Amino acid sequence: MTGDNRDDRLAKNESLFREHNERIEPHNAVHTWVNPAFADWICECADEGCSVPVRLTVAEYEAVRLKATRFLVAPSEDHVMPDAECIIRREERYWIVEKRGRAAEVSEKFDPRSRQPSER
Repeated sequence: MTGDNRDDRLAKNESLFREHNERIEPHNAVHTWVNPAFADWICECADEGCSVPVRLTVAEYEAVRLKATRFLVAPSEDHVMPDAECIIRREERYWIVEKRGRAAEVSEKFDPRSRQPSER
């Protein structure tokens, strides 16, 4: 498998997890059991089998989503692919990674907030 095909596949996997988080955001936004309200999101790493919950406030999640090339992952090197992304922020509850190169291009293409309504 060429590097570009691998990067495409991995970025698509991460984008699917991100789409799941996008769908549950309205639910997370209305539940405020604690202050600040930490919601459960899923790790957006490239591992297809990953289902590690990650706790963020809705505001923290929105900060991740400011750029289509950024993803939230569980706070562990196991959820990072150094050849395709770099860690740009480390918090106790979550890390933010940013895609580089071809993986960044694919991430932007599959970003649900960037697509036109007819493409969704």
